[in-house]
Amino acid sequence: MQRVGRRKLFVTGLGIMFTVLMLVGFLGIPSHTSPGLSYSSAAFLLIFMFTYDLTVGPVTYCLIAEIPSTRLRIKSAVLARNCYNIASICANFLNPPILNPTAWNLKGKGGFVWAPLCLICFLWSFFRLPEPRGRTPTELDILFEKKISARKFSEFEVTPFRSNNFEVVSETAALTEKL
Repeated sequence: MQRVGRRKLFVTGLGIMFTVLMLVGFLGIPSHTSPGLSYSSAAFLLIFMFTYDLTVGPVTYCLIAEIPSTRLRIKSAVLARNCYNIASICANFLNPPILNPTAWNLKGKGGFVWAPLCLICFLWSFFRLPEPRGRTPTELDILFEKKISARKFSEFEVTPFRSNNFEVVSETAALTEKL
């Protein structure tokens, strides 16, 4: 997270997870099931879980702790945790009939059920998730207050004790100043 950044890990993880869900869904389309298709679907689902455990899963906790304003941090964490619990209950309710051969029996096509939700999360995080790496809570508050686009957070150098609060700095100028 320190080298790559939280936003990049989160967005990349969601992109990989969406791709894996679509692949599993397409592998479930053929009506005849061969052991090769079943094993490849299982391998893709292991890749899905590995990707989640390395990217989206742990990064979420950092983002929830860093992004909200200091006044709303506790309320935001509680709201996020409650939403996570509700989503888990819904997923645990839907997964058995998706996989059960006597119920919906979607098999690998169950990937098509979860892929749209993953795509929505990917699109939202691509356009709306800022990069908090290396920012203090005050700097984040100023960037949000000035309505800076989430994708452009890294382009602004915030000076919280100045009257104008921020200035645009090119990457080469920022590197020159740091040296």
